[in-house]
Amino acid sequence: NPVRQNLWRAGHAHAGVLVILALVGMFYIDQTGLSDGLSMLVRGLIVQAPILMPLGFFLSVASPQSERPNSLIYLVPTGGLLLSIGALILGIGLVTS
Repeated sequence: NPVRQNLWRAGHAHAGVLVILALVGMFYIDQTGLSDGLSMLVRGLIVQAPILMPLGFFLSVASPQSERPNSLIYLVPTGGLLLSIGALILGIGLVTS
């Protein structure tokens, strides 16, 4: 099934890139002057993206007979939104420190 194959390929690619991005983000969080609570929030937001986005790709076509992704594909933009919020707060923290 080409749809399933492409979404699984996208899930693996996103997982690899986002894990590296999250690890780099953890280094930069330590360089900011964010409060402890805010830095924990940013850590949580950045770490959720490598979990949610690939999970959305994989679970949306979990059945071998899937011809279209199911509603779990919405985990992908949710993870992207959380990553964007975390990266924005991190960026503001880096600029103001």
